[in-house]
Amino acid sequence: MLFIHYSVDNEEHIGIFKDHKIYRTKYKNIFELFNNDMVAESLYEETRDIKEEPIIKYPSQDILCLGMNYREHKKECLDAGLDTEKKETSVYFSKRCSEAITSGDYIDLHKGLTKFVDYEGELGIILKKDLCGKVTNSEIKDAIFGYCVINDVSARDLQKDHQQFYFGKSLDTFTVISSTVLTQDEFKNFPHLNIKTYVNEELRQSDNTRNMIFDIPHFIKELAKGMTLKAGTIIATGTPSGVGKALGKPLKTGDIVSVEIDYIGRLINVCK
Repeated sequence: MLFIHYSVDNEEHIGIFKDHKIYRTKYKNIFELFNNDMVAESLYEETRDIKEEPIIKYPSQDILCLGMNYREHKKECLDAGLDTEKKETSVYFSKRCSEAITSGDYIDLHKGLTKFVDYEGELGIILKKDLCGKVTNSEIKDAIFGYCVINDVSARDLQKDHQQFYFGKSLDTFTVISSTVLTQDEFKNFPHLNIKTYVNEELRQSDNTRNMIFDIPHFIKELAKGMTLKAGTIIATGTPSGVGKALGKPLKTGDIVSVEIDYIGRLINVCK
């Protein structure tokens, strides 16, 4: 099922997106769906103009992120001198997000602070149940609510200057999350989806989530061994090759960044 978070006249709703139409449910946010039947009791077609909202606008915790999780991205970072560790190891970090933005919102380039803002199209995971300790694939599938589209916007010079990812990835408007989420029950196991990023209609990133170095069960099991992953946790699973830093192409004012993932949706944002 494909859910969408939207607002009408400043009132937020959760809808079901089907056949290019939105059917309003009784729910106001996806947290209300975590412990309820996902088929709403009464549905009717939404005919008014809507404003898309991030599927989770105010994350309850920092977003967990994986770095260097696609082989081609790992290679381009080594070739560009952005990474020096040749061994394939899971890289974890987090990013602060006081308020996420979604498709149609502006990405602030923070010109007085950074000179190299970059895009990172990624598959996002949203958990609906707590996970901790030794967990099985079946328990992981049962704990995943669904999948969203994320643009993990990053200030590359801040990453270098401060020798860590946190600050450069946590600036306001640097977390872009789709208004839609595709539920885990749409997949027999875990999804293999095409992911693409365009800048001004130029294709920059193109890969499939099957090519992640560490798949979804691997990194969730690894994380859950030592920390409680709470319901509502958002995990960004890594970005494919083709980032602007490797190409020497920072985002500029007026650039249009588009990230799309099969069956889930598309993020389109203008930089300012």
